Amino acid sequence: MRTMNELPVRRLFKLVLTDHQMKRSADEKQEKDDCQCRCRFPSLGKLQTRFLRKMSQLFDSHGRFVAHHPNITITACVFLTLFSMLGFLNFTAKSDTLSLWIPEISDTKDNVEWLNQNFPPDTRYHSAIVKSDNVLSKEGINTVYLLHKRLQKVQTKDNVTWEEMCKKVAIPVTIEEVSWVAWGFNVVFGGCPHYIEICLELSILNILSPHEKVTDDFMENLNQSEILRLINQSDKRENILQYLGGVKYDAKGDILEAKATKIDLISETNITEALLNPDPGTSTPVTNLSMSFEEELKDALLNTTDIPEGVEVSVIVSRSFDDVINENIIGNYNLLFSGFAIMFVYVLIMLGKFNCVEHRVWLSLAGLTGIVLGSVFCMGLCSAFGLMFTQLHNVLPFLMLGIGIDDMFVLVQCYENLSPEEKKEDIAKRFGKTLSYAGMAISVTSVTNIVAFALGATTVIPALRSFCLFCSVGILAIFLYTLTFFTACMVLDQKRIDERRDGCFCCWRHGESWTPNKWTKTNYLDIFLAKLAKFSTHRMMKVTISILTLGLFGLACYGISKLEQRFEERWLIPDDSYLAKWFDDRQEFFNDKGERGTIYFAELEINSEQLDKVQSLVRKLANQTDIITEIDTWALEFSNHYNESMNSTVMKIELGNYLHSKDGLQFHDRFEFENGARPKCNEEAPDVVMFKIEYQHPLFSGPLEHVPAMNKVKELIKEANIDGRVFAKSTKYEFWEVDEILSAELIRSVALALICVFLIVIFMLANLTGAILVLLCVMFTLVDVMGFMYFWGLTIDTTSCMLLIVCIGLSVDYAAHIAHGFLEQDGGDIKSREERLNIRTQNTLLKIGPAVFYGGFSTLLATVLLAGSDYYLFVAFFKVFFLVVVFGLFHGIVFLPVVLCLVGPSHAEYDGHEEKYELEKLKSTVDL
Repeated sequence: MRTMNELPVRRLFKLVLTDHQMKRSADEKQEKDDCQCRCRFPSLGKLQTRFLRKMSQLFDSHGRFVAHHPNITITACVFLTLFSMLGFLNFTAKSDTLSLWIPEISDTKDNVEWLNQNFPPDTRYHSAIVKSDNVLSKEGINTVYLLHKRLQKVQTKDNVTWEEMCKKVAIPVTIEEVSWVAWGFNVVFGGCPHYIEICLELSILNILSPHEKVTDDFMENLNQSEILRLINQSDKRENILQYLGGVKYDAKGDILEAKATKIDLISETNITEALLNPDPGTSTPVTNLSMSFEEELKDALLNTTDIPEGVEVSVIVSRSFDDVINENIIGNYNLLFSGFAIMFVYVLIMLGKFNCVEHRVWLSLAGLTGIVLGSVFCMGLCSAFGLMFTQLHNVLPFLMLGIGIDDMFVLVQCYENLSPEEKKEDIAKRFGKTLSYAGMAISVTSVTNIVAFALGATTVIPALRSFCLFCSVGILAIFLYTLTFFTACMVLDQKRIDERRDGCFCCWRHGESWTPNKWTKTNYLDIFLAKLAKFSTHRMMKVTISILTLGLFGLACYGISKLEQRFEERWLIPDDSYLAKWFDDRQEFFNDKGERGTIYFAELEINSEQLDKVQSLVRKLANQTDIITEIDTWALEFSNHYNESMNSTVMKIELGNYLHSKDGLQFHDRFEFENGARPKCNEEAPDVVMFKIEYQHPLFSGPLEHVPAMNKVKELIKEANIDGRVFAKSTKYEFWEVDEILSAELIRSVALALICVFLIVIFMLANLTGAILVLLCVMFTLVDVMGFMYFWGLTIDTTSCMLLIVCIGLSVDYAAHIAHGFLEQDGGDIKSREERLNIRTQNTLLKIGPAVFYGGFSTLLATVLLAGSDYYLFVAFFKVFFLVVVFGLFHGIVFLPVVLCLVGPSHAEYDGHEEKYELEKLKSTVDL
């Protein structure tokens, strides 16, 4: 009689099962299936098996090819990189606000480009703040006068002075300043008031001596009581307060003292020359001559010689911001080189073992070289396609370094996971099997990152779009160079180890008797992960980890509710720079006014109808006292000089007369006439090609106030229905427009990235349950990072938005590697589902856990030096990456294993084990 083991399973059922047993077996199977449906999501079954097998075969073939041709592979990678460097011929760096942040379809961009093309800004602003216990003392006012005299002496190597560079304005003159003959002629025969042009140098000295130039004798006779008398008796009290900060008053309301006073200087640049020969290091067009003058001006104002004790001077010139930012970026690049040095030591320690043969010095160097080659390829290719390089892109080397080393560790770990029998096979088979697993593991994370960043590039913000495309191409390059260049170098290094050649001196071959010392065979991280895996599968630890995860999630949600959308220019300035001092002084003493704005009117005919609409617009804006504190009144004043019956010729004459009057002279620069001409008194004025109205916003607290204010101004302009091109512009409007769309863009980009993560992981893992669990970990990590950004002093701005997209890409790595490793584990012939899931989880942590931890720690190590940077972008980069690594590793190697123990997906070969389980059950219940 044939034994039970010789009978087919189906025949065995028919021979030995009674109807009662068959019914009970069916009921038990149905109950078990129902339990599985409740406890786990459906697997994609055969699709999973077929897809993983095809991908495994593809990477196996690739590994064998590289192992057979390592030198050819390395040479091809080097030549590919050299060829990509041709793209640097088209390298484009951008730093201006318009190119970086304003959407292509924005009306603002169209208007600003029109303005820059037709009436480019030629004004350059400079300022100095004098600070002391009381700047209204003789010492304080003398310091202001000292800076005034230094200004007059500023001279470049080309002998250019302040008088030549300054912006001049016309002011009316008194009878004493013109000849009696000329004055009498005008009085008798009629004429226009006389005026002269002076340089725009605005300070408290204009108040102390409004009708004559300040002289040494005047200053010598000035004392504190006289200073206070001149100030308090002045009829220009509002003008005085504009230039004083930290003011104290007596009971009568008179000024007693002030802590600070400011000096405003305005110069001009030859905008035509600046546009023909732009300086790539500046954010606005400026000539080399202006740059030289501003450098001399800065040195003169910062000179502490003869500055009284207790008096401090802080300075800003127009070029200061660009200078400080560029110097800071260049100065922080030493952190990049230091980071590469640290990573070399770290990779050297982690990749190899501490003995003379198995330590991998040259492979570590080759790995970093591959990252450099991939980064260069990315830069060259993106430049060839015309993508711009911005300040955001300065973090790309750190990102490439972290991701590249992560892939290296996965590849080496997969080789180490080969069984002793497999390691005895020829090297082509070994690397075929290594890449059959590692290639798939790296592909899951790389493809997800590539597509996530590619979707992030759909944003309308140009700088973020360019950054995401650079990241997408860079990750693709790192992926390809890891599978080719690094793999080929690893083949050569492994041949060296097989031949027992020394790790440093490859020509030195150790004898056949050489064996590695015992302590180098101990992997303490494996021991730690083994204990972690054991603890993670304990029921009490599962509960503890789950509670901790939910607690962090709840705390992060609170942080998100407090997270602000805010950005300040001061954050970009190092604390030890001269410019930081000026920003701090301005914040302390002169931060009571908001932004100035300008409404431009062009391409319209000046007539009574259009001027009436302009006047109506001015009145409506003036009535918006919550968003407008001051506005030009020339349109209302000029209404007294014309009527509807006037023809255009008479109106042009009246306009010229108004602009030469005492009231209209201050608005002379609000008009641009044809061919740059100037109107003359009692003559027909040239055709007006553009005029403007300036206004002042109050100080807003943030986007919730300044965005609606900006939109209200634009709405009133649209409702005015004035002919031609009419638009509002302010220095900060470009940033406020970004604030308006930033939150929506962040939500859209994050949502697209999460959807991408889910779909790509489903495709790469071919398992629905695994994809859902990976998505869950990514979402938990994202929420935790955003919430703890608040506790670490970060806000929502363009930098943090960019980093949050990076966060999604990085957090996928940790969870996807663990999920993919779990799917590869079958759990053996263990009957209990819970025990089988526990074993699979433990094996996953032991096999792929070290590579995940090494990769995460390497990402943190690559950026840790940025913590000491004084550049905001680098500091924010470190903080976000630190949070991503900590929370990503926590959810990947602590939380995810707990979830896998509870609802982990089945292995691709699970059905075979189910049949074995049924067979074992029959053996125990049927007596043959």
